[in-house]
Amino acid sequence: MPLPKLYKKHHVDKEHTSIGLFEALDKKYTIKKVFYPGSHVHITPSLIFREVIYADSFKGTDKFFKDKETAAFIEQNRKYTAPPVFRFYQQDYNTPFEELGKEFDLVISQYAGFVGQAVKAYLKKGGLLVCNNSHGDASMASLDPDFELVAVYRRYADNKFSISEKNLEDYLIPKQGALPSREQLLKTMRGIAYTKSPSGYIFKKINE
Repeated sequence: MPLPKLYKKHHVDKEHTSIGLFEALDKKYTIKKVFYPGSHVHITPSLIFREVIYADSFKGTDKFFKDKETAAFIEQNRKYTAPPVFRFYQQDYNTPFEELGKEFDLVISQYAGFVGQAVKAYLKKGGLLVCNNSHGDASMASLDPDFELVAVYRRYADNKFSISEKNLEDYLIPKQGALPSREQLLKTMRGIAYTKSPSGYIFKKINE
């Protein structure tokens, strides 16, 4: 089965599938249901996690998810035994997802803005937000009393990531000046410059 063309172009050819991240998450945590807003065509999570809900407003992305080639690729390359379950919403993640409840163990935020803030209502208490700081989502989560930093991750290669829960007090320390407000982050969409920066962060939702 050939690779879906857009997935190959945007992720495989760029060695940016992040397969190692999802494998590391699966090994360390109990994750059954995943929500990936701003996913575009990044279907790697479905190779590791059986049930994934995707959402993106990028024009035509629904066509990719409806393509039989996409479903066949996931079916043939999944790392679990049960049939895969995935669904795609062609919509901005800032608009309500009427069909979804507080049901997810993991929300993925990768280079798509303030995903964690927009969809945290769908994350279970104790559920995880996995994000980077490219557009400030990790910075925003660090200011949010509903989230607690529980781990960081590092990328060594596309298929090799590590997760660490040690010395978390060393992270999220601004290089200079006072912490910006939530409003400032929303305006600039730039993450806080920290003294120590891993590849990404894992926050746990601690409030309902």
